[in-house]
Amino acid sequence: MKIFDITIFYNVRAITYILSGIFNTILLTLTGIGLGFIAGSLLTFGEVYLASPFNFIFRIIGEIIRGIPLMVLFLILYLGFNLDPLPSAILGLGIRSAAYQSQIFRSSLEAIPTGQILAALSIGMNKTLVFLNILLPQAIRIMIPSWTNEFITLLKDTSIAFVLGITEIMTKAELISRSIGRYFEIYIFIAILYFIMVRFSNYIFYSIYEKNRIPGLGEKR
Repeated sequence: MKIFDITIFYNVRAITYILSGIFNTILLTLTGIGLGFIAGSLLTFGEVYLASPFNFIFRIIGEIIRGIPLMVLFLILYLGFNLDPLPSAILGLGIRSAAYQSQIFRSSLEAIPTGQILAALSIGMNKTLVFLNILLPQAIRIMIPSWTNEFITLLKDTSIAFVLGITEIMTKAELISRSIGRYFEIYIFIAILYFIMVRFSNYIFYSIYEKNRIPGLGEKR
């Protein structure tokens, strides 16, 4: 048996079958990062701006979620709450991402001068309005580089949804590998595919950041 059979890459049926899993990979990535963005901003608001003991509760929630492996979180939602595979994967990715995005939010908020907060409060704005109208728009622009890393991490973590039987790229690769009896070549192809998606995502977010970054704010000196 050949160690590496390059003719596998000419198997149009096998390659097409794997590529058909990209839709679910993208679906999981976008919904997971979107849910994480919303929940993460709420976690940040609770942790930074609510009074004790509520801010402590929000902080503990984030720490607990960050301490749970993603696969375990999937299985808790799937087996413990009897959710279907797709909602379990989306919620698992979103919840886990929220815990990390909250830290990205917090560091971005800390980069904004406190004078802006004091000025907004002095004209009668409450903390919620200050957060939504002044801090959040700036924080989003500052956090793009770190948020890009989280997006890429989540993109790669969608492969763990394989344990739930969701037909994303990794599941398709496993099924076709068993069918044709070749694993090494298929996983090389998968590695190349993920690399392309990661590089493309990096390019997109870098372009967005360069167009929207705030000069002198949130940058290391």
